[in-house]
Amino acid sequence: MTDRIESAASWVLGVLGLVLVAAAVLTGLQLHGNGIDQARADAVNRISVGATLLQPVESAVGADAAAGAMQVTAPAAWVAPDGTPRTGTVPVLGSQPAGSTVPVWVDRTSGAIAPPPVDELQAAVTAVVGALLVLMVGILALLGLRALVRARCAARNHTEWAREWALYEPLWSGR
Repeated sequence: MTDRIESAASWVLGVLGLVLVAAAVLTGLQLHGNGIDQARADAVNRISVGATLLQPVESAVGADAAAGAMQVTAPAAWVAPDGTPRTGTVPVLGSQPAGSTVPVWVDRTSGAIAPPPVDELQAAVTAVVGALLVLMVGILALLGLRALVRARCAARNHTEWAREWALYEPLWSGR
């Protein structure tokens, strides 16, 4: 009986595995589509401008030259897309003297500093990572279910074997 249960469970889990692959692909496609939509919205809502540093920026303490420049923030001034002057802190890579210009992204309507727009590579990486996470979590869940079915069947087999041993062993051993 437990052989049939394990066989049926294998078939069901196999079908669920195929459904899982389809779900991972659909998740990846959805995440990629969302990323591309975000990239389009960012391209419309953000613009790159030059910000002039108001103070010099020194290398970050403990920065490893082999690891590349570390990003810090510094006070700067820039002109918003509507022509109004703005000031604030902007991200800067490495050492820069006061008065140097660094590129920053700003919101097209408010002129406030904004993160860089999402690009197609980021959308693709997000999609792949999301799909792989769905796949890995699903595989772990299916493997857990498989182990649970096998453990329950093994426990049932052990109980049945012990019961039959107690019943038939005295008949052939002469006890």
